[in-house]
Amino acid sequence: MRCLTAGLLLSAAALPVFADELPFIVVEGARINSAADIDPTEATGPVRIINRDHFANRTVTLADALGDQTGVQIRQSGGLGSYSALSLRGSTSRQVQVVVDGMLLNDPVTGGVDISQLTLNDIRRVQVYPGNAPAQFAHAGIGGVVIMETLGRDTETQTRLNLGLGANGTDKAGVFNSGSHDDVYYWVSLNRQSSDNDFRYPNERDWFNPNDGHETTRRNADYEQTDASTKLGWAISDTSTLDALIQWSDHDKGVPTIQNWRNNHARLSGHTVRTQLHYRQQGWADGRLHTSHRLIWSDASDRYDNRDGLVGLGTADVRTDSQRLGLVNTASLLLGSHTVSATVDISQFDYDQDDRLDTDRADERERRQLTTALGHQWQSDDHRWRTQVSLRRFDVNDTSDESQGDGSTKRVSSHDAYHSWQLGLSRYLGDSWVVSANLSRQVRVPTLQERYGQEGLFVGNPDLAAEESNNAELSVRTDRGWGHIEVTGYRRELDPAVAAIYDARGVGRYVNLSADVMGVEVDTAWHLTPDWRLAANATVQDSENTSASVRDRHNKQLPGVYHQSLLVSSRWQLRPFEVDLSYQYDDDLYYDAANLLAADARQLVNAGVSWRHTWHNRQQTDVRLEVRNLTDELYQDFNRFPGQGRSWFLNLTHTL
Repeated sequence: MRCLTAGLLLSAAALPVFADELPFIVVEGARINSAADIDPTEATGPVRIINRDHFANRTVTLADALGDQTGVQIRQSGGLGSYSALSLRGSTSRQVQVVVDGMLLNDPVTGGVDISQLTLNDIRRVQVYPGNAPAQFAHAGIGGVVIMETLGRDTETQTRLNLGLGANGTDKAGVFNSGSHDDVYYWVSLNRQSSDNDFRYPNERDWFNPNDGHETTRRNADYEQTDASTKLGWAISDTSTLDALIQWSDHDKGVPTIQNWRNNHARLSGHTVRTQLHYRQQGWADGRLHTSHRLIWSDASDRYDNRDGLVGLGTADVRTDSQRLGLVNTASLLLGSHTVSATVDISQFDYDQDDRLDTDRADERERRQLTTALGHQWQSDDHRWRTQVSLRRFDVNDTSDESQGDGSTKRVSSHDAYHSWQLGLSRYLGDSWVVSANLSRQVRVPTLQERYGQEGLFVGNPDLAAEESNNAELSVRTDRGWGHIEVTGYRRELDPAVAAIYDARGVGRYVNLSADVMGVEVDTAWHLTPDWRLAANATVQDSENTSASVRDRHNKQLPGVYHQSLLVSSRWQLRPFEVDLSYQYDDDLYYDAANLLAADARQLVNAGVSWRHTWHNRQQTDVRLEVRNLTDELYQDFNRFPGQGRSWFLNLTHTL
């Protein structure tokens, strides 16, 4: 409640100071392709927008860029590139869908996305929908959706050089080039960033490394990633375009142990290729019919080398290859104030895993999924009413090796169908107020690991039901000349939910439970002067395991969720300098489902200063110095995995 009270007090304090109001204005921009482009102004609920200037010229991944957004929580295992879990409004990472240019990144085997591996070098904007997903998007997660949009045709012709270095052996380098000729445009991006992550932290002898002293250095947590991407586009006519996107990345990082052993050499390495051919047309039926067609192919290969056996339950040398082939077709019909959209998403996913230290045959899995969505959007003639209705269906065919309780496997197949729906309504009141309400019944299809297990780690449960959630949110927002205030209340009732239970051997099995999550979030910003901006957001939420099937979890809070969060930030523009300062507070997190292990509060003070200069030949130089965790606080998002202490990063971008 302290976080919510602080946010409300800050909001209330600002109200009498600024009296100017902006009138209600409808902005008419260039017409977009309603089947391909996700327009946040059409949403009937809160949307968090992260533009490129928020993360450009910084040493960040998607995890870092999302960390200061309202209702978004990021938990990291320590340092740049370390495993990062994403949560929206108390969700699990498996309940959040992550998308880049229409390509779903969630793995059907594990369900989640390690967002620390997603760099933003070719991204122009990130949209976060904590509630209802856009009607054109076929996959809608219980916990919302994060949409990354790559740079497009409007990218200026330029060559950009990026250099950076920082604490704990961090460095980065990159080059970007873009151009166009008549109706053809392109851009190419090449980047590399790495870090030793050998930061110092206090050592608790009882549960870290008893061989170390009062302070120790993080071992085998280094990280290196190289990525390249390119897009080639052709404006065939005024109404049709064709573009091809290729993204490639290669990563290698150490896997540290809880005990921080000196002789641990476990590694996780691999590469990912994503390709997309996208054709869009908005000239059918005199411009009333817009279509989008995406042909998608991706391949991800990883190797987990733990031959020393110091991480987890034993030795392993696991090679994994995942391939996805998909075709996504969307059509939107514009009928005056009505827009009707239909999407058909066909995908084939193949998964092969082989432990070179195990003589048994490789683990082979396959999922074929047909996802269809039908949506209707309407706005009144005076633009003050807006509604959104969506229906979705998921048809899933699985063929997999199922792990048995005795350590053996058997080949199984299954077919399931699921349905979901969502309703949204927003109403503009006066010139500056908007009230929004959303209801939905969302579904999350069980992953192949949840349903069929993972040899040596999880036992299969073929009777596992899909997660289903009744979601509700009510939001009030006002936009004034001095800034904005937004207050949202939300609730999720999960029945059934999916959670893992473990036996005495440490082998898990996913079962169905039920749970509730409810909360209030406040988002506000004030423009105190033309050069001074103050912003704050706060979230207070409560969660409860409502299932009585596991006695020690009943009526307990859900693990892995901060239930109180507060962020206050300030930015000053003192041209050619820009200075920013932020304070982040997160508390009330349990590591375990029985609520026996409580985490300490996470308190971070971050600061940065930027300098920009435009030269006489129109070239531009940007320099940014930032210091994270200025007070050198020790925190652990994951039990016994310390976060990075005070660290600094210096970045330079020169645009030719």
